Amino acid sequence: MQNYYLNLPSIAAGSLFCHNMANHFYGQQTSGISKRICFRLFINPIMCNLFRFFAITAILFWGINGVHAQSSTSAEKNNFVFSAIKGTISKTDSLILHSTTGSIQIKWIDGDTAYFRTRVGKIPGTNQVKIVLSFTPKADFIGVARATIQITKSLKTVGEFKLTGLSSAGLEGENEPPLSHILDAFGYRTDIGWKSLANHCRPELTGDELSASLFQKAGVGEVEMIPIARYSPDFTLPFGYYTDEKEGPSKHKLGVLSTASKYPEHQTLFPSLASGKSSFDPGKKIFGFYASGSSHDAYSEDVWNMLLYPGNAVHATRIFPLKDANGNSIKNSFLLCFEEAKNGDYNDYVFLVKNISPVADNSFTDLFNRKDLKGWNLFLQHIGINKDPHNNFRVEGGILHVIGKDLGYIITQKEYRNFHFKVDFKWGVSKWPTRENAKRDAGICYNIPMNEPDSIWPQSIECQIQEGDVGDFWLLGFSTISVRDSTNKPTNHARMVKFADAEKPYSEWNTVEVISYNGKCVHIVNGVVVNVGENASVKSGRILLQSEFAEIFYRNVKIRSL
Repeated sequence: MQNYYLNLPSIAAGSLFCHNMANHFYGQQTSGISKRICFRLFINPIMCNLFRFFAITAILFWGINGVHAQSSTSAEKNNFVFSAIKGTISKTDSLILHSTTGSIQIKWIDGDTAYFRTRVGKIPGTNQVKIVLSFTPKADFIGVARATIQITKSLKTVGEFKLTGLSSAGLEGENEPPLSHILDAFGYRTDIGWKSLANHCRPELTGDELSASLFQKAGVGEVEMIPIARYSPDFTLPFGYYTDEKEGPSKHKLGVLSTASKYPEHQTLFPSLASGKSSFDPGKKIFGFYASGSSHDAYSEDVWNMLLYPGNAVHATRIFPLKDANGNSIKNSFLLCFEEAKNGDYNDYVFLVKNISPVADNSFTDLFNRKDLKGWNLFLQHIGINKDPHNNFRVEGGILHVIGKDLGYIITQKEYRNFHFKVDFKWGVSKWPTRENAKRDAGICYNIPMNEPDSIWPQSIECQIQEGDVGDFWLLGFSTISVRDSTNKPTNHARMVKFADAEKPYSEWNTVEVISYNGKCVHIVNGVVVNVGENASVKSGRILLQSEFAEIFYRNVKIRSL
């Protein structure tokens, strides 16, 4: 519960009685006694409203010295945000009134007042009074409700407190509020790019989404990672930050979100902490964010999701700049939205992160300089090394144009171990004998040992690039790998078929990614994991791009060490 303080004296018992009775008559409390009193006095709804108005605005003796809010999570100062399932009561927030001299008035001034409840009482052993506030959406209401309480002194406004409530249909699944409604409840005007509950979890950016997935501390003080929403299954949820190390992501746990208790902590705004804290000081280190669900971790960098948990959302977080009610970006503040499953709603765990700045993604380096084949060797069957009499490999406008008439490849001069490789490809028109009537074919072979002699299919693991089959494993030169608990027999050529299809139509660019990490190999096509292998017999080496009787274009050839 957050407390908001007013300096005020003890309140006369009569004023408290009138205030509470007004709430009874108006329906803010549901006591059967109050309903019978209202009926027996023949007070109609108009009289109830008048009675409530005069009761709440009754003078509370002595007065006010000042108003200040103590909240680290509200969208604006003096803004109370609640959530509840329709027909239930939310967690409470409160205003605490301190003693001094003078007089004040309190009243509702606008909005959906029927959806909120007030309760006033004196704090035992003190001269303080607490106004407890809560959200009580009706059984047929789903959405965002708003109202305002005004506090005045001698008819002059001292402060206004905005109340916002988010009502959901029920627990989990289709009952959850969309991420857009959650941000609306907080008064944020960040464009996430969709309005419905589910969207997708492909890596293309949506709305105001950042491309950055790593950060550093922006200024003095600690970084804050504040849980502001959670709509997921019910389990304890560790969260925190991580740093990239040679052994992989090194997690630093901050806190653990609670399971359901009196309130559905897994389906609420401001989910409670079971333990830990929500701030940290990373010093000068570059870091990402993670959250640990019941079955897997989710990282802000796609590569770790692809490699470690390829069966879940590989784009497990969307990160947006925080924008206020006027659409202005709030400096060094961002929304971190996690996807626990694969339906793309990104409302599973939402954090407000403060005091960070994005780090430009310079982890990938270009393997192709867009000018020539520097850093690569060329091999053509029956012709040899670094000879290309028919100009089969051409650099045109920064793109590698492979005519495809000659069978061969270009191969990196360096070897690589534990890497993330990316390339875009697009098919051309031409096909050549002996495959003029076959599917267009090419490929990415990797982990080719440095001492492996040049040949058309050297010992390696191939990510197939062939019409309809992009992402298949081919195990060449007696190499082996295990896919779905099945290991291929060592032979010249062995195929392990992909389990998903994500190719784009002919003539469109496709992005293919290959991750090789300590014997685990993952093939990703247009952001979708299509094949995963374990215990590869070759774990490092050179990388090649094939020319195999079909015209093809390659661009954006990049690699990142892991």
